[in-house]
Amino acid sequence: MGHNGVDIKAGQLLAIRRRVWLWQIAVFGGLLAAIVTVNAFTVLTDEARDGRYLSPWQPFVWEYSSALLTWALIPCISWFNNRFLLGARTWKWTLPLHLLATIPYSVIHVSGMVALRKLAYQIAGLHYDFGAPLSNWVYEYRKDFLVYWLILAGLYAFRVYRLWLESRLPQPAVTHPLPAVAANGGIERLVVRKLNREFILRTADIDHIEADGNYVTIHSQGAAYPLRESLATLEKKLDAHHFARVHRGHIVNIDRIREIQPWDSGDYRILLKDGSFVNFSRRYRRQLDHLFGS
Repeated sequence: MGHNGVDIKAGQLLAIRRRVWLWQIAVFGGLLAAIVTVNAFTVLTDEARDGRYLSPWQPFVWEYSSALLTWALIPCISWFNNRFLLGARTWKWTLPLHLLATIPYSVIHVSGMVALRKLAYQIAGLHYDFGAPLSNWVYEYRKDFLVYWLILAGLYAFRVYRLWLESRLPQPAVTHPLPAVAANGGIERLVVRKLNREFILRTADIDHIEADGNYVTIHSQGAAYPLRESLATLEKKLDAHHFARVHRGHIVNIDRIREIQPWDSGDYRILLKDGSFVNFSRRYRRQLDHLFGS
């Protein structure tokens, strides 16, 4: 597969991500609209049953102001989760961050919906009173805490759906069964098998590689590919000017590094351009410094 094949696949991946993103917006928006519409009619019914009159537009303003802010904050939660992904290897330090994130999420949600309600009431020539700010925010926070995790679960469901769609992409016929070797000795392509199909990966498109028992997992353009080979063996085949061992279990493409952050016990974390993190052991610091000429 030449450059045209890579470009075609990149376009297909981009189309899938756009499609999933649009479905995500539509599904979340539809669910929120259905829930708050039912809630609004429930409020009207309860008030009428208790003999109290309530203007029909009021519960809709209450419910839809909350839903609108919730819907608007979903991309923020998605961005935060992409940066601090909850996974089997990262949950110990990302879970506390997500727990803390529920607080600013709730503050922004409540402040925004109150502002929308005040605006709607002002247009109607009325005054909206939220009540005691602290006690009412604590009441709202309990609901926002649950909503945050429900949104996160939904985002993970769409992530799984996207990966499934990407795995079903048709692959061009394999025309280079052996890895091509560049002039400097580093291989230019890798042939990997996934779901009983062969994929040809350009090494330049690889973000990072991690050890996984007798295999390695190659991360490239948002997808993961297993390869039955040790990390040490694969390291010797890669271009040493572009790939560096940064941990006993990780190799990174240095062209994909966005920043290096200090971490626990003198070690570091590498933030890649795709938003993922890779552990960086201080014992490999000199090797990376040499590549950057520092």
